[in-house]
Amino acid sequence: MFIYDLGDGASLQILEMRHAPDFLAFVDENRAYLGEWMSWDTTMQTLEDAQNFIKRGLSRFSDDGIPWVGIWLNGRMVGGIHFSPIDPRVHSTEVGYWLGQRATGHGLMTRALKAMLHYAFDLLHVNRIGLQADVRNSRSRAVAERLGFTFEGIRRQSLEYKGQLIDIATYSLLAQEWREQSSR
Repeated sequence: MFIYDLGDGASLQILEMRHAPDFLAFVDENRAYLGEWMSWDTTMQTLEDAQNFIKRGLSRFSDDGIPWVGIWLNGRMVGGIHFSPIDPRVHSTEVGYWLGQRATGHGLMTRALKAMLHYAFDLLHVNRIGLQADVRNSRSRAVAERLGFTFEGIRRQSLEYKGQLIDIATYSLLAQEWREQSSR
């Protein structure tokens, strides 16, 4: 079992099958809040849905070594971070993250994502990590900017979400940039 202590009662844990009930409970508690940005309000309905999500993460972890993690605060799941498969040709991946409404506004996601960036850049030697956020999701975009991601632009009407075409803000962070800001 992998646990990374973030301090102040917060930790990261690799999502394992035993976490499926906690994951589903987290989604149920935050369904309306998360549903503004993620399709989980309609696609994550059952324990089997949660188990299938975790299975995908475990499969990816065995393929490329980059875990999908839950964020825990005082023993309770409050969010998570997942990565797309690493493209071995260019050593690149994309990151996504989510945080429950009660856990926002305290810097927890910034700390958690910083730890996972360290893992990806320094231990797995990823060269580039991309990040995409709905242009209206100011909290998600602020996390990216606090961690030194470069804003690359807006992909207009590039994602269909709940019958609407939405604009996506794209960001990236390169290993060299990560090393430079980590040495400061």
